[in-house]
Amino acid sequence: MNWFRLVAGELSLALGDSATRLLLLGSVVLYAFFYPYPYSPEVQDHVPVVVVDLDHTSLSRQLIRMAGAGDRVRVAARAATLDRAKALCRSGEVQGIFLVPEGFQGKVLKGTKAEVAVWSEALSFFTYRQVATGLLSASGTLSAGIEIKRLRAAGLAEEAAFAATEPLPLQTVQLFNPAGGYGTYVVPLVFVLILQQTLLMGVGMVAGARSEAGDSSWFSPGPGLLGAVAAVSSKLVAYLLLYSIHALAYFGVLHRFYRFVARGAVCEMAVVMALFLVSVILFALTLSVLFPHRETSLFVLIGTSMPAIFLSGISWPVEVFPPWLRIFSYVIPSTAGIDGFLRVSTMGAGLGDVAKDVAILMGLVVVYFFSAVWVFFKKSGG
Repeated sequence: MNWFRLVAGELSLALGDSATRLLLLGSVVLYAFFYPYPYSPEVQDHVPVVVVDLDHTSLSRQLIRMAGAGDRVRVAARAATLDRAKALCRSGEVQGIFLVPEGFQGKVLKGTKAEVAVWSEALSFFTYRQVATGLLSASGTLSAGIEIKRLRAAGLAEEAAFAATEPLPLQTVQLFNPAGGYGTYVVPLVFVLILQQTLLMGVGMVAGARSEAGDSSWFSPGPGLLGAVAAVSSKLVAYLLLYSIHALAYFGVLHRFYRFVARGAVCEMAVVMALFLVSVILFALTLSVLFPHRETSLFVLIGTSMPAIFLSGISWPVEVFPPWLRIFSYVIPSTAGIDGFLRVSTMGAGLGDVAKDVAILMGLVVVYFFSAVWVFFKKSGG
């Protein structure tokens, strides 16, 4: 039993079959280029809105011009009534409504409170944010300008008028995602998940093919526990070699190509990624004995991507999970892997800052190594 031949043989099995080669190589490459592309604009700019101007004054027209001058919204239509504007929203022609009520300019000139109204499509949080912030920003800018003119007319110096209008300026800084883009947030997370899911299905396909062929030596090339250990360790190294290249391409090359934020130290990123990949491979080997046919792993595991996304905290914060679900989520390597790796790579955290995630991944490595050896030993007739 030559251990190095076992490693080479596993790579040959994984890449020699057209289906597993497509999954372990082709799909990883395709995802790398096609998944991030739709997110390249990062944010949704120039969201179409309809304006309902019931005041028809110079001040209302100025406000509408200011609303359409920014990058967030675009005045795509004008409507005479609110009902007509709502009809345009329902048809999908616009995604927001900006209404200037009758008497707007008169109230402003009298120094009384004047109001405008904004309706925005809330089915998409990103659309809602762009419409609400774009239109309210224009309203706030006009309001501040009017107040400054009033204070200047009352005899205040320009600097004092600005200070009186905004006595407590708020400076916001978008940490780790300067553009506030969705692609910068979601694509690196999904890259980690792609590595996990393709590994789980790929290893399952190889195991299913060997089970279908009646090849018990795949699970244990030698007698006893030693044979199972040799099988697990050789397969671990084979898939780790292959997926280390994928990880380097994803987070070394494509990260820079798509200009995603990268602040982490290379060695610390490598440590977290290595622990993640090892835990996923051992998890895949543990599950592999459940697949009697080559295609079984695809049917069983293809539907696990959405739960894995949810449990990792991509779509919903883990802080609001029920305690039992939060504990269960750490059974899947991507939960700690995504959190730990993204904190290191994007936020510039050190290993000490992600000690919890590192400890969980190390625990999974130990647990899944022994579980993989045990199930391989039992599968081979031990």
